Amino acid sequence: MQIVNFSFLIFLFISVIVYYAFSKKNRWFVLLVSSILFFLFASSWKLLLYLIFGIITTFLGTNLMEKYSKKRKLILFLTLFSILGPLFLLKYFNIFPLTINAFSKLFSLDFKVGTLSLLAPLGISYYTLSLTGYVIDIYRKAYKPQTNILKHSLFACYYPILISGPFVRYNYMEKELFEEKKFNFDNIFLGFYRIIYGLMKKLVIADQLALVVNTIFDNYTTYTGFYIIFAVILYAIQIYTDFSGCMDIIYGASKMYDIKLIENFDSPFFSKNLTEFWRRWHISLGTWAKDYIMYPLLKSEIFQKLGKSCKNKFGKKYGKLIPTVLAILILWLLIGLWHGASFRYIFAAGVLPWIYLTLGQIFDDDIKKLNKKLHINTDCFSFRLFQSLRTFGFMCIIWLVACSPSLLGTIDVIKEMFVFFDSTLIKNLPEIPVLIIFICSILVIIVDYLNYNNINVFEKFKEQNLLFRWFILFSIIIIILIFGAYGPGYSASEFIYGDF
Repeated sequence: MQIVNFSFLIFLFISVIVYYAFSKKNRWFVLLVSSILFFLFASSWKLLLYLIFGIITTFLGTNLMEKYSKKRKLILFLTLFSILGPLFLLKYFNIFPLTINAFSKLFSLDFKVGTLSLLAPLGISYYTLSLTGYVIDIYRKAYKPQTNILKHSLFACYYPILISGPFVRYNYMEKELFEEKKFNFDNIFLGFYRIIYGLMKKLVIADQLALVVNTIFDNYTTYTGFYIIFAVILYAIQIYTDFSGCMDIIYGASKMYDIKLIENFDSPFFSKNLTEFWRRWHISLGTWAKDYIMYPLLKSEIFQKLGKSCKNKFGKKYGKLIPTVLAILILWLLIGLWHGASFRYIFAAGVLPWIYLTLGQIFDDDIKKLNKKLHINTDCFSFRLFQSLRTFGFMCIIWLVACSPSLLGTIDVIKEMFVFFDSTLIKNLPEIPVLIIFICSILVIIVDYLNYNNINVFEKFKEQNLLFRWFILFSIIIIILIFGAYGPGYSASEFIYGDF
């Protein structure tokens, strides 16, 4: 069961009805049962065993840490090894045979290592990292461990966030999941509005654009030149509306239970630079990576010694910069690996962002001085527009690599970008409702712009007259039903970030 299916909406509404039918004290239990049923409908009972293993391991590990404080470090290591081991084996082990095979091909050696083909359970990347953060927080004594294994289970597998996150913290979710909730019609309506908005993003924009993007990149030697550039721009729109649309559905479903999740996107395409972009894109992953990877690295004894050594040799500025840049490199390499066991993802989602951010740190002061020397007004609309377009351009380079067949294949794709394109081939591209996609994309831009200016669109929408609200809502539903990518012969695309 996918969350873009009609069956999911039925499942959600039945679950919400049962949720509010129970007493306030026991409503969290309905969420737990709903989450287990969702996992079984979307996956299988055999894969559920992985999730159960992770739940039991972290429950025992955190409570043992609380009981045997002198052995906290050993228990931490064993617990993390137990929950990260399956994730590594199921999703990232193949990086080793892929590395060997790549070098074998590079040096024309007749040697190839087989890869593992194991089925990973639903949401393993998301629930594993959330549980990892929980275990580390307990080790740091940030809060007390949960002593009720059923409540601990709900934190681990709350079903709306299983597919694509966001990464959650227990100290925040404890209140949202277990606090007694009152029924409020506004929550039902606001949740429904946001679900419909997310479905529009996914089915009308993302999945329709995917038809064109996939056609061009699957045949990049035919669709050369401008077609490739066009496909990268469309992919930027596709991946954003796909992932943020998924988040809208998740937030809408949670809102119906009166559960508020921390936002995962904050109008990233209005960012003035790449640092701001990554603060606004997949916010929960960035926060998780900084709190549990980068900051511990910078505070470690090795990095402290490195900082002092660099300070003595190169001065105060580089004494701070070099350890920071190295920690950021490790962080981004792990983020790249999280996106997939492929050099393409490691480079696109790891190395390239690190290069961008490092160069930005090194030359930031020089660029400011240059703008001042050239008397460029940096506080006007045109310059802010230039900054946003520049950031978008840099991100398109990342997405070009991500869409290429392989890391080495990126070179071939780039070469084809400079080959003359045949304008007559446009008629061979899949037919999509261009005008409707354009109108819906403009709507997304307007909503994002208002959110960027701290205007809650859904709250404002709720304040409008009933006739206006239902006219807009039914118009979007009709657009989804008529122009959405679904129906006989169509297999709904999985969410892009659901594969990471």
